[in-house]
Amino acid sequence: MDLDKILKEAQESGQTQKYSLRSVDSIEEDVRVALLKMLDRGAKPSGSLRKALLEREHPVEIVDQVIARFIEVGLIDDYALARELALSMSTRKGKAKGLISIELREKGFSKDAIDEAIAEIDADSELEAAKVLAVSRMSRMADLDNDVRSRRVAGYLSRKGYASNVVWAAIRFATDSLVK
Repeated sequence: MDLDKILKEAQESGQTQKYSLRSVDSIEEDVRVALLKMLDRGAKPSGSLRKALLEREHPVEIVDQVIARFIEVGLIDDYALARELALSMSTRKGKAKGLISIELREKGFSKDAIDEAIAEIDADSELEAAKVLAVSRMSRMADLDNDVRSRRVAGYLSRKGYASNVVWAAIRFATDSLVK
């Protein structure tokens, strides 16, 4: 890293005081320590780590360099983390692919990591999850009129991100299974 370049950019941005007496190695070590502390609290996507480090006013070049090195050695793995979160959101929280994609994007994952993560969720498993949720929800509303139950479950499944064809297929399944 070129110290003169960093000092020039710091001077232009008004951060001369912060970097003028420090070497690039010292700044790099500060970024490395801050990044390790963030990762110590739990795995996070590289996008959110980068944003947090830049908010702490670390130089962009050094932040990018340290994050790239952490990715290279496997301390940051966006693809594995995205797969893990997508699986968790799908199985434990019953969310659909579309909503999972939106939430992963908000967390700072790249489009490639999101696409790979949600590719593992197929349409059949999504329909089965919607059916389980619909049966569970409808059975708790046994005292309500069938139309009211259907509307409430449709709203619930829609908020989970399921497409309308999946929602109504799940409601039909739940209604049939609860009648028997």
